[in-house]
Amino acid sequence: MKIEFNSLHWDNVDRRMLESHKKVMAHFELPVNYHNKNQHHGEWMTNLIKGSDSDVVVVIEPDCIPLSREAVVNYVRYAVRNNTFVGIAQVSNHIPPKSHIYAAPAFYVMPVSVYRRLGQPSFLETRRSDVGEEVSYVAETMGIRYRALMPTCFEKESSEGVWNLGCVAHYGIGTVFDNSIYHLYQSRLAQNIDLFVERCQQVINGTFDSSNFIPSTSFS
Repeated sequence: MKIEFNSLHWDNVDRRMLESHKKVMAHFELPVNYHNKNQHHGEWMTNLIKGSDSDVVVVIEPDCIPLSREAVVNYVRYAVRNNTFVGIAQVSNHIPPKSHIYAAPAFYVMPVSVYRRLGQPSFLETRRSDVGEEVSYVAETMGIRYRALMPTCFEKESSEGVWNLGCVAHYGIGTVFDNSIYHLYQSRLAQNIDLFVERCQQVINGTFDSSNFIPSTSFS
Protein backbone atom coordinates (compact mmCIF):
# COMPACT_ATOMS: atom_id res chain seq x y z
CA MET A 1 0.00 0.00 0.00
CA LYS A 2 1.41 3.36 -1.05
CA ILE A 3 0.80 6.24 1.37
CA GLU A 4 1.84 9.83 0.76
CA PHE A 5 2.01 12.69 3.27
CA ASN A 6 1.54 16.29 2.16
CA SER A 7 1.56 19.76 3.69
CA LEU A 8 0.84 23.11 2.01
CA HIS A 9 2.31 26.43 3.08
CA TRP A 10 2.33 29.90 1.52
CA ASP A 11 5.33 32.24 1.24
CA ASN A 12 4.22 34.12 4.36
CA VAL A 13 4.40 31.10 6.68
CA ASP A 14 6.43 31.66 9.84
CA ARG A 15 9.69 29.78 9.34
CA ARG A 16 9.95 28.75 13.00
CA MET A 17 6.57 27.08 12.80
CA LEU A 18 7.46 25.28 9.59
CA GLU A 19 10.82 24.08 10.90
CA SER A 20 9.21 22.85 14.11
CA HIS A 21 6.63 20.95 12.09
CA LYS A 22 9.36 19.34 10.00
CA LYS A 23 11.26 18.28 13.12
CA VAL A 24 8.19 16.54 14.58
CA MET A 25 7.41 14.70 11.36
CA ALA A 26 11.04 13.64 10.99
CA HIS A 27 11.02 12.50 14.62
CA PHE A 28 8.08 10.20 13.82
CA GLU A 29 9.73 9.12 10.56
CA LEU A 30 6.79 10.33 8.48
CA PRO A 31 8.10 11.54 5.08
CA VAL A 32 6.13 14.69 4.28
CA ASN A 33 6.06 16.39 0.89
CA TYR A 34 6.09 20.11 1.69
CA HIS A 35 4.39 22.20 -1.00
CA ASN A 36 5.31 25.90 -1.07
CA LYS A 37 2.51 27.32 -3.20
CA ASN A 38 0.43 30.46 -2.86
CA GLN A 39 -2.60 28.43 -3.88
CA HIS A 40 -6.04 28.13 -2.35
CA HIS A 41 -6.06 25.21 0.09
CA GLY A 42 -9.23 23.71 -1.34
CA GLU A 43 -7.98 23.90 -4.91
CA TRP A 44 -4.65 22.38 -3.91
CA MET A 45 -6.29 19.46 -2.10
CA THR A 46 -8.64 18.74 -4.99
CA ASN A 47 -5.80 18.65 -7.51
CA LEU A 48 -3.56 16.70 -5.14
CA ILE A 49 -5.94 13.81 -4.51
CA LYS A 50 -7.32 13.70 -8.05
CA GLY A 51 -3.81 13.41 -9.47
CA SER A 52 -2.37 11.04 -6.87
CA ASP A 53 -1.04 7.61 -7.80
CA SER A 54 -0.97 6.56 -4.13
CA ASP A 55 -3.49 4.39 -2.34
CA VAL A 56 -3.90 6.84 0.54
CA VAL A 57 -3.30 10.59 0.71
CA VAL A 58 -2.62 12.14 4.12
CA VAL A 59 -2.73 15.94 4.48
CA ILE A 60 -1.46 17.75 7.55
CA GLU A 61 -1.28 21.53 7.85
CA PRO A 62 1.92 23.20 9.10
CA ASP A 63 0.25 24.23 12.38
CA CYS A 64 -1.01 20.71 13.06
CA ILE A 65 1.01 17.75 14.37
CA PRO A 66 0.36 14.18 15.52
CA LEU A 67 1.26 13.35 19.10
CA SER A 68 2.56 9.93 18.08
CA ARG A 69 3.47 7.97 14.99
CA GLU A 70 1.11 5.21 16.08
CA ALA A 71 -1.88 7.55 15.89
CA VAL A 72 -1.25 8.33 12.23
CA VAL A 73 -0.72 4.67 11.36
CA ASN A 74 -3.94 3.73 13.13
CA TYR A 75 -5.99 6.39 11.34
CA VAL A 76 -4.68 5.22 7.97
CA ARG A 77 -5.52 1.62 8.83
CA TYR A 78 -8.97 2.67 10.04
CA ALA A 79 -9.75 4.56 6.83
CA VAL A 80 -8.59 1.70 4.59
CA ARG A 81 -10.29 -1.04 6.62
CA ASN A 82 -13.61 0.81 6.73
CA ASN A 83 -13.53 2.35 3.24
CA THR A 84 -13.90 5.82 4.67
CA PHE A 85 -11.96 9.02 5.38
CA VAL A 86 -10.80 10.69 8.58
CA GLY A 87 -10.38 14.33 9.59
CA ILE A 88 -10.54 16.51 12.68
CA ALA A 89 -14.04 17.53 13.75
CA GLN A 90 -14.93 21.12 13.00
CA VAL A 91 -17.95 23.41 12.57
CA SER A 92 -18.04 26.43 10.25
CA ASN A 93 -19.28 28.91 12.83
CA HIS A 94 -19.46 31.66 10.19
CA ILE A 95 -21.69 29.71 7.76
CA PRO A 96 -25.32 28.72 8.52
CA PRO A 97 -26.51 26.48 10.04
CA LYS A 98 -23.36 26.84 12.21
CA SER A 99 -23.93 23.35 13.59
CA HIS A 100 -22.73 20.97 10.86
CA ILE A 101 -19.89 18.84 12.24
CA TYR A 102 -17.59 17.67 9.45
CA ALA A 103 -14.15 16.17 8.87
CA ALA A 104 -11.85 19.17 8.39
CA PRO A 105 -8.60 18.92 6.39
CA ALA A 106 -6.07 20.25 8.93
CA PHE A 107 -5.35 16.56 9.49
CA TYR A 108 -6.94 14.38 6.83
CA VAL A 109 -6.68 10.78 5.66
CA MET A 110 -8.33 10.01 2.32
CA PRO A 111 -7.99 6.68 0.47
CA VAL A 112 -8.03 7.52 -3.24
CA SER A 113 -10.59 4.75 -3.89
CA VAL A 114 -13.00 6.38 -1.41
CA TYR A 115 -12.54 9.78 -3.06
CA ARG A 116 -13.43 8.27 -6.42
CA ARG A 117 -16.45 6.56 -4.91
CA LEU A 118 -17.60 9.98 -3.68
CA GLY A 119 -17.38 11.28 -7.25
CA GLN A 120 -14.19 13.31 -6.68
CA PRO A 121 -15.91 16.34 -5.11
CA SER A 122 -14.14 19.68 -4.82
CA PHE A 123 -12.60 20.81 -1.53
CA LEU A 124 -13.36 24.45 -2.35
CA GLU A 125 -15.85 26.48 -0.33
CA THR A 126 -19.48 26.70 -1.36
CA ARG A 127 -22.40 28.76 -0.04
CA ARG A 128 -22.86 26.11 2.68
CA SER A 129 -19.29 24.85 3.16
CA ASP A 130 -15.85 25.90 4.31
CA VAL A 131 -12.73 24.22 2.86
CA GLY A 132 -13.27 20.45 2.70
CA GLU A 133 -16.73 20.56 4.24
CA GLU A 134 -18.50 19.81 0.96
CA VAL A 135 -16.79 16.39 0.84
CA SER A 136 -18.47 15.49 4.13
CA TYR A 137 -21.83 16.76 2.85
CA VAL A 138 -21.47 14.56 -0.25
CA ALA A 139 -20.64 11.54 1.92
CA GLU A 140 -23.70 12.19 4.09
CA THR A 141 -25.94 12.42 1.02
CA MET A 142 -24.56 9.12 -0.27
CA GLY A 143 -24.92 7.42 3.10
CA ILE A 144 -21.15 6.95 3.44
CA ARG A 145 -19.98 7.24 7.05
CA TYR A 146 -16.77 9.10 7.85
CA ARG A 147 -14.79 9.70 11.03
CA ALA A 148 -14.52 13.18 12.52
CA LEU A 149 -11.99 13.19 15.38
CA MET A 150 -13.62 14.94 18.32
CA PRO A 151 -11.78 17.56 20.40
CA THR A 152 -10.48 16.35 23.75
CA CYS A 153 -9.19 19.61 25.21
CA PHE A 154 -7.67 22.96 24.28
CA GLU A 155 -5.24 25.50 25.72
CA LYS A 156 -7.06 28.83 25.52
CA GLU A 157 -9.78 30.81 23.77
CA SER A 158 -9.13 32.15 20.28
CA SER A 159 -9.12 35.89 19.56
CA GLU A 160 -12.80 35.39 18.64
CA GLY A 161 -13.62 33.48 21.83
CA VAL A 162 -14.31 29.78 22.18
CA TRP A 163 -15.54 28.01 19.04
CA ASN A 164 -18.59 25.78 19.41
CA LEU A 165 -18.62 22.30 17.92
CA GLY A 166 -22.36 22.32 17.45
CA CYS A 167 -24.01 21.54 20.77
CA VAL A 168 -21.60 18.81 21.81
CA ALA A 169 -18.25 20.45 22.57
CA HIS A 170 -16.03 23.47 22.04
CA TYR A 171 -12.44 24.13 21.01
CA GLY A 172 -9.87 26.90 20.66
CA ILE A 173 -6.17 27.62 20.38
CA GLY A 174 -4.06 24.49 20.83
CA THR A 175 -6.80 21.90 20.52
CA VAL A 176 -6.03 18.20 21.00
CA PHE A 177 -8.29 15.94 18.95
CA ASP A 178 -8.98 12.33 19.97
CA ASN A 179 -6.00 12.56 22.35
CA SER A 180 -3.82 12.19 19.23
CA ILE A 181 -3.70 15.31 17.04
CA TYR A 182 -2.68 18.84 18.10
CA HIS A 183 -3.92 21.78 16.02
CA LEU A 184 -2.79 25.31 16.86
CA TYR A 185 -5.24 27.53 14.91
CA GLN A 186 -4.71 31.27 14.34
CA SER A 187 -1.07 30.70 13.48
CA ARG A 188 -0.78 34.24 12.15
CA LEU A 189 -0.44 35.51 15.74
CA ALA A 190 3.10 35.62 17.18
CA GLN A 191 2.13 34.39 20.65
CA ASN A 192 0.48 31.34 19.14
CA ILE A 193 3.57 30.54 17.06
CA ASP A 194 5.70 30.64 20.21
CA LEU A 195 3.26 28.20 21.77
CA PHE A 196 3.43 25.87 18.78
CA VAL A 197 7.23 25.82 18.75
CA GLU A 198 7.21 24.95 22.45
CA ARG A 199 4.66 22.17 22.02
CA CYS A 200 6.54 20.66 19.09
CA GLN A 201 9.71 20.44 21.16
CA GLN A 202 7.77 18.81 23.99
CA VAL A 203 6.38 16.20 21.60
CA ILE A 204 9.90 15.42 20.41
CA ASN A 205 11.21 15.27 23.98
CA GLY A 206 8.31 13.11 25.14
CA THR A 207 7.19 15.74 27.67
CA PHE A 208 3.96 16.97 26.05
CA ASP A 209 1.26 17.12 28.74
CA SER A 210 -2.32 18.28 28.20
CA SER A 211 -3.55 17.51 31.73
CA ASN A 212 -3.97 21.22 32.49
CA PHE A 213 -5.76 22.04 29.24
CA ILE A 214 -9.47 22.98 29.20
CA PRO A 215 -11.75 19.97 28.62
CA SER A 216 -13.69 20.41 25.36
CA THR A 217 -16.87 18.98 26.79
CA SER A 218 -16.88 21.20 29.88
CA PHE A 219 -19.06 24.29 29.56
CA SER A 220 -18.08 25.80 32.89
